[in-house]
Amino acid sequence: MPVQSTNPDYDAHIDEWRMMDDALEGESAIKRNQRNLPKPSGMTEAEKLDGTDNAYLYQNYTARAQYEHWVRDSLRSMMGLVSRLIPEVKLPAGLKGLEDNATADGFGLTQLFMRVVRQTISHGRVPLVVNIDDSGRPYFATYAVRNAINWDTADQGGRQDLALSVFREFRRKEQDRYSHECETVYREFYMDGAVCRTGVRNEAGELIEDDRPLGAVDGNANLVRGLSYIPVIYCGSTDNSPGVDEIPLLTMARAALKAYQLSADYFTALHQTSHPQPWVSGLDDNVELSITGPSAAWDLGKEGSCGYLEFQGVGVEAVRKAMEDQKNAALEAGAKVMDVSGTESGEARKTRQNDQHATLHSIVITAAAGIEQALRYAAEWTGYKPDEVTFKVDPEFVVPEAEAQQILAQLQLWQNGIIAKTDLRNNLRRGAVISLDRSNEDIDEELAMEPPVGGSDEQ
Repeated sequence: MPVQSTNPDYDAHIDEWRMMDDALEGESAIKRNQRNLPKPSGMTEAEKLDGTDNAYLYQNYTARAQYEHWVRDSLRSMMGLVSRLIPEVKLPAGLKGLEDNATADGFGLTQLFMRVVRQTISHGRVPLVVNIDDSGRPYFATYAVRNAINWDTADQGGRQDLALSVFREFRRKEQDRYSHECETVYREFYMDGAVCRTGVRNEAGELIEDDRPLGAVDGNANLVRGLSYIPVIYCGSTDNSPGVDEIPLLTMARAALKAYQLSADYFTALHQTSHPQPWVSGLDDNVELSITGPSAAWDLGKEGSCGYLEFQGVGVEAVRKAMEDQKNAALEAGAKVMDVSGTESGEARKTRQNDQHATLHSIVITAAAGIEQALRYAAEWTGYKPDEVTFKVDPEFVVPEAEAQQILAQLQLWQNGIIAKTDLRNNLRRGAVISLDRSNEDIDEELAMEPPVGGSDEQ
């Protein structure tokens, strides 16, 4: 089979992922794809008679339709909540640089976490790849879900682990600096016995980058210890297994698309109601009517008569009600995903969420677990202890406002060396005392903090 072969689950879900792409891009993308607004049979028949002159019928039908950006607005609101969460990160000394430089484009772990959560909410799946750059430092790359085309699992030492991962990439052709023309290549990871190997192939399946084993190397770039696993995690909305998870915002996207389709009929009906069609009959052969409008007078002769064919709009209200129902369905679907209420006990929340689909609460936990696993892969690959890695996020979206006594207590705990400076800063941020976007240096300078005597000054 060719390198472009796709997993059956990919084929089963690609249309849903494309729908989410359109929903997030907005009205221009929705209207660009005719599949989102089927052509009425009358317009189809009219175009059979004259496809050129009658094409305006569907163009006007589409132009009047209105797509509401419920999906994009909901995603923005959810990410606003997630942005208030502060990851707890612990890394071996040699990997501390990942906190500020973890992604392929130079952003830190917090930004990586935000990206994973965002794509999980919108598409239900985030392929996260661990790699090593030319200087031997680990970094993480994410792929759009539609570019993770193939994967497979097999028995690996008695466990079902990844045996294959194939990703589609787009590389700019070597032309002038202003060109954006790209060629498609395929990066594959696969298990060869007990060692993971990787290579890049072109559309014809030919290797354009050497197929090589992954693992620790010596000073002469000789493999010392090969990776016994594929360094890829498929972060999902409910778990991090390679299987395709549900898309949290899919129900909302479907409701928004249905409302868009209904709006085409609704606004077309309103347009026709506002523009009645004049008719005339009984005119003499020598009578011509070349103009019409409120300022025109017709001479119909002795036998002539005229009137208007008015669109009654009997079903307009029903269509409007259906649009409102879709809006309510969309808002309800979004509310289920944005399930961040803090009034229930932990056990009650857990029991109820087990009966629901993916929620923002579970998505955050799953995303943090996926990044923690990727960090452990990176630690093992570079010779550090994986159990020294921690990346956790407490999904506490309801921010309590700290009272004066609580603030004073936090300061006293730090001054007495009971908590570290890092914990103090984070607690003040959680209590909405300090803005989340303030740097540690700014906080220390403004509060004129001095290291406590005998206490911890962990950064």
